[in-house]
This record gives sequence, C-alpha cells and structure tokens, in this order.
Amino acid sequence: MVSACGSSPPKQPISSHDLDQAPVRSTPPPVVSWQGSKFVLAGLPAVAHAGEIAVVAVEDSDGGRGFPNLRLEVRDRTDNVIQKMPVMISNEYETLAPDGKPGPTLTKRIADVNRELATLHGVHDLQPMHTLELQATTDAADKHLAIGDSLDVDWSGDHLHVFPHNTDKPVATVSIGPWLVHDIKRAPATLACSNPAYLSNAYHATDISLLVVEVGYHGTDTCWEPGKQLHVVTW
Repeated sequence: MVSACGSSPPKQPISSHDLDQAPVRSTPPPVVSWQGSKFVLAGLPAVAHAGEIAVVAVEDSDGGRGFPNLRLEVRDRTDNVIQKMPVMISNEYETLAPDGKPGPTLTKRIADVNRELATLHGVHDLQPMHTLELQATTDAADKHLAIGDSLDVDWSGDHLHVFPHNTDKPVATVSIGPWLVHDIKRAPATLACSNPAYLSNAYHATDISLLVVEVGYHGTDTCWEPGKQLHVVTW
C-alpha cells in the first residue's frame, strides 16, 4: 500500500496482554451514539499518536432501503484489518431499532463498542482525524485533490499520490486498482453495471504520517453504488 521514506520504524500495535496496563488519557476517546434513527460518530476516524494503527467506521450500502449499519475496524499501517467491532448490519435494523429507537441489544452493543474504543484510546492515545479540503474542479469532473496540513493528496489516473504541499516529489504512491469495483455484466449489455470510483475524502491528524482515504462510488437507479471504502496510506 505504501511508498516509504527514510524514517524510524513505527511502534507496533500493543497486544491484548498489555491492555490492563493502559494509562488513563486526559483526552476523550472516540464515541459511537444513536440519534434520530442513525449512528452518530465522534472522534472517528482516529489514528494512534505514534501512527501504528487507525480506527475507521465502516457503513455498507443498503441500496434503496438505506437502513443504518455500522462496524468499526482497526487497521495497521499496511491497511490490514487487525480487529473488527461489529455493531449492526442493515438486516437487523427493524429488529434492533424498532420505531427508530435502539432496543436493549443495540444499546448493549453500542456500550460494548464504546468500552473497546476507550480501551484502545488508553493503549494507543487515539487522535481524531480531520478532513482535508477537497478542491473544486473547473468542469463537472469528480474532485480529485485534497489539500491540508501541508499535504496534497491527488487521485490521479490509476494511483493516489501524497505530496508535501506544492512539491512534485511524492512521499507515498499507491495503486488504486484494488479499491475499484468490477463491472457487473448483464444481458442486454446496455444494463451492465459500472460504479466508477472517486476521491470522497481524505482524513489526517496533524504531524502524523498516516492518512485515511475515503473512496466513493457512483451509482444509478438500476446499479446502486457500493458503500464507501476506507483505506490507510502511510509514508
């Protein structure tokens, strides 16, 4: 996933055996809550202060129903998922949140995931990530450049590049091929589904050499767009 520069090796994720020794932080951990028939996230995505992990919130597409769903994932610096924290899938919504209000099972799941987030914060000193500013284009094309924190993040052709601001030598270059959605062939061919990808957001925490890139997908009335993907990029 990564094009690396010369820097000191990142601290490795702390194992579960060390959790009891996690310090109490002066800053709040990320939090999941439920408001107005949907999940509300505070402090996510988040990155460890030393950059060894990132925590992202993943919501899958639910087509025309649009029912809420959520799982959290802990990613390492190579974008591998090293921990999953499921909260609710779309098909559980009507059972776990009747009338749009969380029942006992969903309430417990939210409390459980918030306890896990607090533990991860104690171990890794999680820092909330903010969005970089997507730059407007001069035509109807998708936005492809995000700028902020002295970085330029450029979705260009078949690669994503991360540059120090206003320079042309990238600190990271990543192939976006694995992030693309394959076309679905149908008969007749005019009904084939295609979901072109684009740069939806880029998240960063100041002075940490890790980005979370959000990939969005276009859809149509007959070909619903997939849920957005989140990927870790480091340098």
